[in-house]
Amino acid sequence: MTDYLRSDVDEHSHIGVGKKGKVDTVTEIPGSFGKIPVVDLSNMGSPSIEERKAVAKAICDACTKVGFFYIKNHGVPQELVDGAFVEARRFFHELSEDQKMELVNSKNPNFYGYAPIRTDPMRSARHMKHLFESVNFGYEPQFDDAAVGTEDNGASFWPKEEDLPDFKKNLGKYYRSVIDLSRNLLRMFALGLDLDEDFFNQFYKRPATLLKMNHYPKSIPINGGGAKEAGIEAHTDLQGFTILAQEDVKSLEVLLKDGQWVDAEPVRGAFVVNIGDSIAMWTNDLFKSTLHRVVNREGRARYSIPFCFGPDFDAVMETLPSCATADRPAKYKTITAGEYHRMRLNLIYPKDD
Repeated sequence: MTDYLRSDVDEHSHIGVGKKGKVDTVTEIPGSFGKIPVVDLSNMGSPSIEERKAVAKAICDACTKVGFFYIKNHGVPQELVDGAFVEARRFFHELSEDQKMELVNSKNPNFYGYAPIRTDPMRSARHMKHLFESVNFGYEPQFDDAAVGTEDNGASFWPKEEDLPDFKKNLGKYYRSVIDLSRNLLRMFALGLDLDEDFFNQFYKRPATLLKMNHYPKSIPINGGGAKEAGIEAHTDLQGFTILAQEDVKSLEVLLKDGQWVDAEPVRGAFVVNIGDSIAMWTNDLFKSTLHRVVNREGRARYSIPFCFGPDFDAVMETLPSCATADRPAKYKTITAGEYHRMRLNLIYPKDD
């Protein structure tokens, strides 16, 4: 069920903004942390509960040991993945700077929209380094086959149809497919945690989804001369989990248990999945929310499309009973997902003075 991709590792030298200053281990689990697992999802929808449980076990082993894993045979057609990257290039290269700045996320109360490259050396240290440009879009029921209502999580900033014809229509096809995959992964998490297979459905009726497209140029000109590698410093994700689509430019690095960085190399036909802070807190850190970073050293532009899937904003997150024991008592106070989400977003995207 599970095989591995091996990668060379570099010495860990710096940790930037993130939930943790180091990777700690709540429960020691035998096995190597020097490689990122690959989980085959072929039997995720099997009529056999035993076959589904075998997939769930492979996923949960990866979540507890590393917090990162590849998934293959996941059900999202490759043509939809390729099509999403076509739309990413259209957005970043066919829109003018003025058109993109009309969609800037500082104007959106939910931080949806365009985020330009930030290179100003005078910016506050509170501002996370953002040496890439990106755009993100929030939850819309029209893209969710399991939607229970018609309400979104706030209006996203979409390009005007006349500026970028069929952009939303084309990207929406990918959005729908990856939401379906996310709901299937929730079932596997539940099974792996000895919960009812549909346990998490009650918390994901109007989920905090975020479809994001990133563009890392081959280098970033810096004010005063010179250039810098595009990327983002070490951080953890705030939602439940992230499904990442990559192309062929190697840039993503994951911090493993031994304090070394390992490359999460692009694999065509596979996604990279990582656990975010919300599910790490929910599971009392049994599932790892692992630090990761992007450094584009390839000399080519990199594009990536992360899809973040978090619980409803009003979902009450309290430690799952199966994840707290006398030897490992609950570490986190009960909080709603929305309260936590807003707190983290205000740290990631603080307003300029």
